[in-house]
Amino acid sequence: MAIMIRGNSIVQGQPIRCYDNGGKTFDRYTVLYMAEPERQAGLFASVGMSTNPFHPQGFGQYCTAMPGKHLGKRILFSALPDDCQKLVRRGLTPVEEA
Repeated sequence: MAIMIRGNSIVQGQPIRCYDNGGKTFDRYTVLYMAEPERQAGLFASVGMSTNPFHPQGFGQYCTAMPGKHLGKRILFSALPDDCQKLVRRGLTPVEEA
């Protein structure tokens, strides 16, 4: 289950932002890991993926991205296909307990 805080979905204790470009490109979905900023200001670790990222003809690749409407419409984590949710969870950095 994911909750929303400050416009970010919270999954496994980590803030993420999910985008859907409506199928304009093969990597339809982009998810940014908001707790993992890159050195260049405004860039975050992310994953771009098709609807079926684990299929031999699917796409799922970790990259960097800048948040914004150029990635498509903001969506809830729960709106991602199940396999996309699975790939996003695999990329989350475990939260260390104090």
